[in-house]
Amino acid sequence: MTRLVRPISCMALLVMVGASACVPQAPSVQGRAVNQLYGIFAVIASIIFVVTAALIALSMLRYRAKPSDDALPAQFEGNVKLELIWFAIPTVIVVVLFILTLQKLDVVTERAPDPESIIEVDAYQWGWSFTYRGEGVNISGGPHNDPELVVPIDRAVAFEISAEDVQHSFYLPRLLIKRDAIPGRTNRVDVEIDEPGRYIGKCAEFCGLLHAEMNFVVRAVPPLEYRAWLNERKQDDGNA
Repeated sequence: MTRLVRPISCMALLVMVGASACVPQAPSVQGRAVNQLYGIFAVIASIIFVVTAALIALSMLRYRAKPSDDALPAQFEGNVKLELIWFAIPTVIVVVLFILTLQKLDVVTERAPDPESIIEVDAYQWGWSFTYRGEGVNISGGPHNDPELVVPIDRAVAFEISAEDVQHSFYLPRLLIKRDAIPGRTNRVDVEIDEPGRYIGKCAEFCGLLHAEMNFVVRAVPPLEYRAWLNERKQDDGNA
């Protein structure tokens, strides 16, 4: 049994390491909550895999047919105790994961009472329009001209997302943020980025011929730099 558990445990560890590499560590409050949930799911799934694989291997080796066997082994039907156990264990696991998911969803969907900026996101075939509410600043762009919006780090920013024509999806892979853009409806997501940098965004809902070219960039900067950029942009838009 020990000889089986060791290689199976190593395999599970390799799976976990590979899976963790596929999920980026998000530089935002909301994204980290999703990262933590992924980690919990990966650990529990790996434990289940190891236990299940070990039990299957044990059954195959311990109860395999031998050349000297002339008759079927004893047959059993029904075992209330075992049936209750394998019903109770998955139920407990699902309930625990459900509770943990609800806790993390509260973080992901929480709305800031006083966001630094509210940005109205309007998606269309095949571009984006970003309007900074109350600031008189608009940034837009389409295929081969990706719009770049600027947001402050360590401050909550609210995105109110809608669409003009067909369904799109506002997706920031590095931040683990995704919300559908639906005509006639506004979806809101609040994001607090805590690392400066440029984060690529894209449409994650197939929307026609140039869907793959429907990208944008979010540049996160310190608050003072953000305010300076916003004031400069207001002057430029006012003189345009």
